Amino acid sequence: MIYPRNPAAEQARRNRRLLLAAFGTPIGQKALEHLEQRFETHLPVFQGKPGCYDPLDAMRRDAHREVFLVIRSQLELARVEAKQELEQDNEHQQEQ
Repeated sequence: MIYPRNPAAEQARRNRRLLLAAFGTPIGQKALEHLEQRFETHLPVFQGKPGCYDPLDAMRRDAHREVFLVIRSQLELARVEAKQELEQDNEHQQEQ
């Protein structure tokens, strides 16, 4: 069965491919790691003494973490899609 193309899904796929082109290389991975260190995404959201923390700092740290989680998940999905497309191309070539 052939499904109609979904323009929003196609755009999301193109966006993932752009992320993969930018961050999928060793240099891109180093840049992403540098940014994660810079924005301290490895630290807990709540910093300071128990019961005494800055809620705005926690909100900022959580927002930074969310951005990197989205980038990482989109990169993984782009890798899976690229692998599937390669397998489909190989199957198509074998049929010919």
